[in-house]
Amino acid sequence: MLGEIAKGDDAPDRAGLSLVSVGAKGTVFFWTTTDARYCSVFYAGTASASSCSPKPDDVISPAPALNRLHEGDVYSAQSAYGLIIAANRETVRSLSCGDERLVVRRVRVIEAGDATRTIYGVELDGRTAGILRAEVVRADGRHTETLPLGITADEVTAGHGWQVCV
Repeated sequence: MLGEIAKGDDAPDRAGLSLVSVGAKGTVFFWTTTDARYCSVFYAGTASASSCSPKPDDVISPAPALNRLHEGDVYSAQSAYGLIIAANRETVRSLSCGDERLVVRRVRVIEAGDATRTIYGVELDGRTAGILRAEVVRADGRHTETLPLGITADEVTAGHGWQVCV
């Protein structure tokens, strides 16, 4: 499988592939390349869709931060929409869409000097817009943070079947 999805410059570093999610539709993996780019793939046996960041992401921000890495249909193995996020200098304790608490899977921990970035995978119930709420833990305690999704609530037209998180 690895030979089919990650070749040449996009091949994984020594850490290999990390599982993001697995389901009836297929499996989603995450990896870093030897030049510190982030990649992910949706693999379904007979088909795959992969994506790698265009430039290295080897500098962890000096301040705690929560960032979207990949978002969309191909980042989900079970539901219709998936998300891969990075938490710099903090740990995600919970993530929610409105009142609904989401399942968050820790995918990989990346360390650089005195900083840590943790990669997480999240499955959402269908295409989702708006803002997720996160409870995170930092060196100085617990905090609440927001994570805007790629589509805002204002961009969603009624009746198009999108879930909206506020």
